[in-house]
Amino acid sequence: MGLLEWLLWTMLAQGSALGTFLLMFIATSAVVQFCAFRFLRFAPRCSLVPAAFVALPPDAQLAQVYGAFAIGGIATWATTVLIVHIWDLPPRTYLGFAYSCFTGGTYGLGQFFQQYYP
Repeated sequence: MGLLEWLLWTMLAQGSALGTFLLMFIATSAVVQFCAFRFLRFAPRCSLVPAAFVALPPDAQLAQVYGAFAIGGIATWATTVLIVHIWDLPPRTYLGFAYSCFTGGTYGLGQFFQQYYP
Protein backbone atom coordinates (compact mmCIF):
# COMPACT_ATOMS: atom_id res chain seq x y z
CA MET A 1 0.00 0.00 0.00
CA GLY A 2 1.38 3.38 -0.97
CA LEU A 3 1.92 6.26 1.40
CA LEU A 4 -1.02 8.25 0.03
CA GLU A 5 -3.38 5.28 0.36
CA TRP A 6 -2.18 4.62 3.90
CA LEU A 7 -2.63 8.28 4.81
CA LEU A 8 -6.16 8.41 3.38
CA TRP A 9 -7.30 5.20 5.07
CA THR A 10 -5.73 6.22 8.40
CA MET A 11 -7.48 9.57 8.30
CA LEU A 12 -10.79 7.90 7.46
CA ALA A 13 -10.36 5.40 10.27
CA GLN A 14 -9.81 8.27 12.69
CA GLY A 15 -13.05 9.92 11.56
CA SER A 16 -11.29 12.88 10.03
CA ALA A 17 -13.38 15.18 7.88
CA LEU A 18 -10.24 15.95 5.89
CA GLY A 19 -9.72 12.28 5.06
CA THR A 20 -13.31 11.99 3.87
CA PHE A 21 -12.85 15.11 1.78
CA LEU A 22 -9.67 13.80 0.13
CA LEU A 23 -11.19 10.44 -0.71
CA MET A 24 -14.31 12.00 -2.18
CA PHE A 25 -12.21 14.55 -4.05
CA ILE A 26 -10.36 11.77 -5.86
CA ALA A 27 -13.60 10.01 -6.83
CA THR A 28 -15.28 13.24 -7.87
CA SER A 29 -12.31 14.28 -10.02
CA ALA A 30 -12.76 11.23 -12.24
CA VAL A 31 -16.52 11.78 -12.50
CA VAL A 32 -16.09 15.49 -13.32
CA GLN A 33 -13.69 14.62 -16.14
CA PHE A 34 -16.32 12.26 -17.61
CA CYS A 35 -19.06 14.88 -17.26
CA ALA A 36 -16.91 17.68 -18.70
CA PHE A 37 -16.00 15.58 -21.73
CA ARG A 38 -19.67 14.84 -22.39
CA PHE A 39 -20.74 18.45 -21.76
CA LEU A 40 -18.23 19.85 -24.25
CA ARG A 41 -19.75 17.61 -26.92
CA PHE A 42 -23.25 18.68 -25.82
CA ALA A 43 -22.65 22.45 -25.67
CA PRO A 44 -22.59 23.33 -29.41
CA ARG A 45 -25.93 21.55 -29.99
CA CYS A 46 -27.83 23.12 -27.10
CA SER A 47 -29.54 26.49 -27.40
CA LEU A 48 -29.34 27.01 -23.61
CA VAL A 49 -25.53 27.22 -23.65
CA PRO A 50 -24.39 30.83 -24.27
CA ALA A 51 -22.77 31.53 -27.64
CA ALA A 52 -19.83 33.18 -25.86
CA PHE A 53 -19.03 29.86 -24.16
CA VAL A 54 -19.26 27.90 -27.42
CA ALA A 55 -16.96 30.45 -29.13
CA LEU A 56 -14.17 29.84 -26.59
CA PRO A 57 -11.30 27.51 -27.52
CA PRO A 58 -11.68 23.95 -26.15
CA ASP A 59 -9.07 24.47 -23.40
CA ALA A 60 -10.86 27.56 -22.12
CA GLN A 61 -14.20 25.74 -22.22
CA LEU A 62 -12.73 22.89 -20.21
CA ALA A 63 -11.29 25.33 -17.66
CA GLN A 64 -14.70 27.00 -17.30
CA VAL A 65 -16.43 23.66 -16.72
CA TYR A 66 -13.81 22.55 -14.16
CA GLY A 67 -14.12 25.91 -12.41
CA ALA A 68 -17.89 25.55 -12.14
CA PHE A 69 -17.59 22.06 -10.66
CA ALA A 70 -14.86 23.19 -8.25
CA ILE A 71 -17.06 26.01 -6.96
CA GLY A 72 -20.01 23.62 -6.68
CA GLY A 73 -17.91 21.08 -4.80
CA ILE A 74 -16.51 23.66 -2.40
CA ALA A 75 -19.98 25.09 -1.77
CA THR A 76 -21.38 21.60 -1.13
CA TRP A 77 -18.55 20.77 1.25
CA ALA A 78 -18.69 24.09 3.14
CA THR A 79 -22.47 23.95 3.55
CA THR A 80 -22.35 20.38 4.79
CA VAL A 81 -19.53 21.13 7.25
CA LEU A 82 -21.48 24.10 8.58
CA ILE A 83 -24.65 22.04 9.02
CA VAL A 84 -22.74 19.21 10.71
CA HIS A 85 -21.16 21.60 13.21
CA ILE A 86 -24.30 23.64 13.90
CA TRP A 87 -26.53 20.62 14.58
CA ASP A 88 -23.74 18.43 16.01
CA LEU A 89 -24.30 15.59 13.53
CA PRO A 90 -21.91 12.65 12.96
CA PRO A 91 -19.42 14.15 10.49
CA ARG A 92 -18.30 11.09 8.54
CA THR A 93 -21.86 10.01 7.82
CA TYR A 94 -23.18 13.35 6.63
CA LEU A 95 -20.05 14.57 4.85
CA GLY A 96 -19.78 11.30 2.97
CA PHE A 97 -23.48 11.33 2.12
CA ALA A 98 -23.45 14.92 0.85
CA TYR A 99 -20.38 14.47 -1.29
CA SER A 100 -21.62 11.13 -2.62
CA CYS A 101 -24.81 12.88 -3.71
CA PHE A 102 -22.71 15.56 -5.43
CA THR A 103 -20.60 12.94 -7.19
CA GLY A 104 -23.64 10.85 -8.12
CA GLY A 105 -25.45 13.91 -9.45
CA THR A 106 -22.44 14.83 -11.55
CA TYR A 107 -22.26 11.32 -12.98
CA GLY A 108 -25.99 11.42 -13.75
CA LEU A 109 -25.53 14.72 -15.54
CA GLY A 110 -22.73 13.20 -17.61
CA GLN A 111 -25.00 10.27 -18.48
CA PHE A 112 -27.70 12.72 -19.60
CA PHE A 113 -25.27 14.49 -21.92
CA GLN A 114 -24.09 11.14 -23.29
CA GLN A 115 -27.59 9.78 -23.86
CA TYR A 116 -29.17 12.81 -25.52
CA TYR A 117 -26.16 14.36 -27.22
CA PRO A 118 -23.64 11.59 -28.08
